[in-house]
Amino acid sequence: MEIRNGFIIGIFNYCDRWCEACAFTSRCRLFADVAETEASLDPGLKALVETHLALEEEEATPPPPWLDELLREMDQALLEPKDDDAPAERSLPLQHLAIEHRAREYGLRVYAWLRQRESHSDDPTDPHAVIEWFHMLIAVKTHRALHGLADDQPEDRDWPADYDGSAKVALLGIDRSHLAWLELIERQAASEAEAAPFISDLVWLGEALERVFPNARAFVRPALDEPEEVSRLLARERG
Repeated sequence: MEIRNGFIIGIFNYCDRWCEACAFTSRCRLFADVAETEASLDPGLKALVETHLALEEEEATPPPPWLDELLREMDQALLEPKDDDAPAERSLPLQHLAIEHRAREYGLRVYAWLRQRESHSDDPTDPHAVIEWFHMLIAVKTHRALHGLADDQPEDRDWPADYDGSAKVALLGIDRSHLAWLELIERQAASEAEAAPFISDLVWLGEALERVFPNARAFVRPALDEPEEVSRLLARERG
C-alpha cells in the first residue's frame, strides 16, 4: 500500500464506488476531487475551495521526471489524430461474449424490476440498496475484465493484471447481490419465484467469471484487501 499526500494510491481503481459505505473516503484522491468539484459549484463554498487550491499549488512538489514524462506522453496521445493502422480492440471469444451478455441482461432486468417497485434506498444495510447499487456495476466490471484479458500483453507489464482486479470487483458485487436477494426473500419483500431468475443469473455469472479469472479472488486491492497495512498506517498516525 502506497501513500502519497495523504491518499492511498490506486484505491479507487478497484472499489465498488459506493462512497457512502466506504471507510476510506478520507484517503481517496478521487473522492476528494469529486467533493472539491461539487463544492466549487456551491457559491457558499467556492471561495474556500479556491483558497485551498491556491495553497495546494504553492506547496505542491514537482512530480518525479518519469511521471512528468508519462503525463506529457498521455497529453500528446490525446491530441494526436488516431492512427488508422493501430491495432483494433480484440474481439471476445464466444464464451466470453456470453458472459458479457448475461451480465448486461441481468442489469437491465433488475433495472426494470426496480422501476416497477418504485423503491429507492441509499442505506448499505438495505438489500434493495445493495441490489440497486450493483446491478449495473457487475456488467461494467465484467466488461472491463473480459476486454482487459483480451487485450492483455503480459510481456509488457510487471504488475498484477488489471483484469483480475476488475473481475474481483464484479465477483464481490455478485456475492453481495446474491445475499441481498436471499435477504429479500427472508424478509418476505420478494417471493422465491420472483427472485429465482436473478439469483440464477448471479450464480451462473459467478461460476463463469471464476473459470475465466481463476486468480481474481487473490488479487490484492490497495487498502481494501490489506488490513495489516491499514492497521500499521493508523498506528503510525496515532503516534
